[in-house]
Amino acid sequence: MATIHRLPSNLTSRLNTPGKHADGGGLYLQVAAPGQASWIFRHQQKWRSLGPANLFDLAEARRRAHALRLAAHDGKCPIQSIDGSDAATVAAGRTFGNALAEYLKVKSPNWAASDRDRNLRRYTFLFEQLPWFTALPLAALTQEHKNKAIAHFPAGTKNHELCGTYINAVLRYVEKGILLRVVKTKNGDGDGGDGDIEHHASMPWKDVPALFKRLAGVNIKPEDARALAFTILTGSRSGEVIGREKKPPAKWREIGEQDGKPVWIIGGDRMKARKKHMVPLTPAMVALLGKRKADDEPLFEVGSENAMLDMLRSLDGNGYTVHGFRSSFEDWGAEATSFDRDLIKRCTAHDTRTATDRAYQRSNLLEKRREVMTAWSDFLTGVNL
Repeated sequence: MATIHRLPSNLTSRLNTPGKHADGGGLYLQVAAPGQASWIFRHQQKWRSLGPANLFDLAEARRRAHALRLAAHDGKCPIQSIDGSDAATVAAGRTFGNALAEYLKVKSPNWAASDRDRNLRRYTFLFEQLPWFTALPLAALTQEHKNKAIAHFPAGTKNHELCGTYINAVLRYVEKGILLRVVKTKNGDGDGGDGDIEHHASMPWKDVPALFKRLAGVNIKPEDARALAFTILTGSRSGEVIGREKKPPAKWREIGEQDGKPVWIIGGDRMKARKKHMVPLTPAMVALLGKRKADDEPLFEVGSENAMLDMLRSLDGNGYTVHGFRSSFEDWGAEATSFDRDLIKRCTAHDTRTATDRAYQRSNLLEKRREVMTAWSDFLTGVNL
């Protein structure tokens, strides 16, 4: 029998080391970044969250994992017990307001002291106008509830966008114990207090195929819709596809072949890590590109730098961001497939290997990554479902 209880009682070092840390018997501590950890359980290549590590200690996580192993021994599917009535029972008495308070308790220490009061006032201002929403049990909360809450604020306003962003941040924290990630950007807005923070709220991966289907039916600004669909399929950053600020967009000269198969070769000067990145193109991606144009022509003639975000908002994107689909892709890879985590990361140009590993493993794993991207394309387009 596989060894269990491998993790030390003091998890400090593990909590500061990104990755999946096995305790044995299907239980893992998943660390997205220092301070952002959750317990997950694996059964027959499927993964499910057991809750955030800051709410459930190692002993509680082991107790829950033991109960799931007992269910498997009795011939039951432990994943179904997590997804079904057991999970609903646990969450039944917990409201969105409870979860919001927990989220802010963990989130607020990350804000600069000079900004903390202002940011808390912003959350308070928004959700004080939605008492019916904060009183909803998490188990009963639906997409319709979210849409109604967001619609309380006029479309196109800052409060409309922030409401969706904050709701998604809290729910993501409840599900995975992960705080909403932020990045510096020129025109963003968010919790940073200095006016230049943009939230990368990610759509739950199970919801992305429905959005993808809606994109295929867009008749107004179809080029913007195709650019967004291509960005989602390839797991790319907006700037890598349509350009931003002083960086040029992707052009047709970047589309070529490797071993007779189509690839998109992005030069290091256009990548965040300043390293060349090759994206294996699936038939769905190639179809979105359409007929080949001159080498100097952009892949997509979009209306502006915000074209894809505007398209997402027009489809009632509920505060999600274009960049957030990279997280949706990685979550899908971790929860719905058996692909190696590092391989998934390399599909989005996130190389998590050490310098020593990179020195010994110089392959770009293009064919293995093509398998991943093909599976993602099939999932989004409904192939083989």
